[in-house]
Amino acid sequence: MNVGKIALALWVVTVGAFAFYFVRGHTSISTDQRRAIQLSVEEKDFVLAEMRSLLSSVNGILRGLHEHDMIAVAEAAKSAGMGMAVDASPLLMVKLPLEFKIMGMGLHEDFDKLSVDIKTGLNRDQVIHRLSELTSKCVSCHQIYRLSSDRTD
Repeated sequence: MNVGKIALALWVVTVGAFAFYFVRGHTSISTDQRRAIQLSVEEKDFVLAEMRSLLSSVNGILRGLHEHDMIAVAEAAKSAGMGMAVDASPLLMVKLPLEFKIMGMGLHEDFDKLSVDIKTGLNRDQVIHRLSELTSKCVSCHQIYRLSSDRTD
C-alpha cells in the first residue's frame, strides 16, 4: 500500500469520526433519563450564560409589552438573535448533539425574525403568541437535555 492510500484512509477515518461526533455530540444518559451533554466546566458555564441571556431577553420582551413599548420589545428580541450565537468555540460545537445545535440556532433565528416582524407591525397578542412558541422550544430542549461536567457544585 502506498503512502497516498494510507493518507487518504486516515483522512477518511478522521473526517468520519468528526462527522459522527458532530451529529451525536458527547452525550450519555443521565440519572433522570435525559441526554447529558458532557462538557468541560468552562463550556458548561458558557452555555448556561447564554441560556441566562436568552431568559433576560424574554424578560425584556415581557417588560416592553407591559409598558406598551414595542421598540424595547423588538430590541429585546434582537438581543437574543443570531448575534448572540457567534462566540461558541468549534470544540464546544462538536460536543453538542446536532439536534441541540439545530434547536439552538433555530431559536436565535426565531428571535431575529420576531424582532423584524415587530418592527413591521405585530401587535401585543401576536408577540405573546410568538413568544409562547419560542419558549416552548426552550421547554422541549430542557426536557430532552441536561448539561454535565466534572464539577460537583
